[in-house]
Amino acid sequence: MMAAEPSPLSAASAAADDLESLALDSSSSSPAAAASTDPLLRPPPSHTAAGNHDAFVIDDFLDEDDFSPAPAPSPSVARPPAARADAAPPVFARIAVSDPKKHAEPSGGGATAGVIPGSGSYFTYLITTRLAGGGGGGEVRVRRRFRDVVALADRLAAAHRGLFVPARPDKSVLEGQVMQRHDFVSQRCAALQRYLCRLAAHPVVGHSPDLRVFLTEPGAFPAFQGEATRYWTATVNAAAPLVQAKAGRDLFGMFKGLKQTVVNGLVATKPPPVEQETDTEFLAHKARFEDLQQQLTTTSQQAESLVKAQDDLRETTGHLGMTLIKLAKFEREQATCNSLRRRAGEIHNFANSVLKMSRSETKLNSEIVKHLGSIHEYLEAMISVNHAFTDRSNALQRVQSLSADIFSLHTRAGRLESSSARDMGHEWSTYQKVEGLKETIRSAEAAKSDALREYESIKENNKIEIKRFDKERRHDFIEMLKGFVVNQVSYSDHSANMWTKVAEETEVYANRGN
Repeated sequence: MMAAEPSPLSAASAAADDLESLALDSSSSSPAAAASTDPLLRPPPSHTAAGNHDAFVIDDFLDEDDFSPAPAPSPSVARPPAARADAAPPVFARIAVSDPKKHAEPSGGGATAGVIPGSGSYFTYLITTRLAGGGGGGEVRVRRRFRDVVALADRLAAAHRGLFVPARPDKSVLEGQVMQRHDFVSQRCAALQRYLCRLAAHPVVGHSPDLRVFLTEPGAFPAFQGEATRYWTATVNAAAPLVQAKAGRDLFGMFKGLKQTVVNGLVATKPPPVEQETDTEFLAHKARFEDLQQQLTTTSQQAESLVKAQDDLRETTGHLGMTLIKLAKFEREQATCNSLRRRAGEIHNFANSVLKMSRSETKLNSEIVKHLGSIHEYLEAMISVNHAFTDRSNALQRVQSLSADIFSLHTRAGRLESSSARDMGHEWSTYQKVEGLKETIRSAEAAKSDALREYESIKENNKIEIKRFDKERRHDFIEMLKGFVVNQVSYSDHSANMWTKVAEETEVYANRGN
């Protein structure tokens, strides 16, 4: 959501080749079967618009639901990842976060993660989890506060270095914002649910004992005692557009806000350069991901422009419909004969059609946000990619630092042994120093062996994750295109049917030459 060449142009070309070469429906081999199952080859049947009424009301506009967009998957269900064929099945079938409850912060507790700044209180959230395959006997419910989520994220980051572990929501989302507490809590619920579902969908992290404890075992979640290895910057607002797309400016604002906060997070998590990385294949992948990030950033800007233009059209269409309603009312009140009254009624019917179009555009816009939101999701995923590459960079730097230390220790030991041969008077003292250096060298070499094993483990994790990421991206982008096209076709059919009916109703005036 691209071959290994580092240039943006070649990377974009390779991504297009991936999409073109991927079968749209792998379940059917014949063209006829594909045409009967694939929404790109066989669009859904059109919807017939309901008839207009003559009464000067807009109840028909408010009640009808002609345009039916394609259903989107529920965000509370973890999407099965496009993982390796030998990957274990998912552990959790459903994760939902709800029922936030406010608690008073104990005196002397200080400011902690999950506490609304200056409020002296915090919220806990009910997490309902259903295990896959009926394991564990139905649903499990636990309550967690946000600092438990922070501890979980730190534990997962330390235990799965080199993996593309989804980034948790930011704990400082309120800084610099004016937000009602209800909005803050509801957005955090949505963000936590989305975050936990992403963790559960990961083929490795989804099987983590820490995640299972967090989701299924009541009681306090143990705090992370080690040093946090990553700085998380994903934002709680990122969940809003994909959970519930609102109408009007709220919809566009959420879409725009998601893009901006993701970009800000990417700026804050850019990995440091690796000076002595010699794995040319990895360096090619790294350059390709940098190009992909730039392509996603540019595409997200265009997606934002499309949503804004569609929202402007919806708003303008709605205003036109309401002014036509007023015009029809004026014409009816000023009419002096039946023909003028009928003409006023036709204006009113036309106004109702315009208003229904505005409502259909609202639904279409929400679907556009859902489908094009995949672009932002993959842009946000680049934060996890950068974290994983940073893990690799830090591990390599540790190996290189220990190698330099060992070389320095060997040099010092050699000098001491040389000086011992020349100065017989300090032979015992020099011998003790040399033996001490040798013991330090042995410890450093053991540490280097551990660091090398960690580095090799991270390299393998990177390799597996790059392959998985590319496979999922091809699948998700195809699904995004399918969903976008299906909804555009449905909307076009609905619009054409409705305006055809309006044209038929007003054709009598054209025949009369009026």
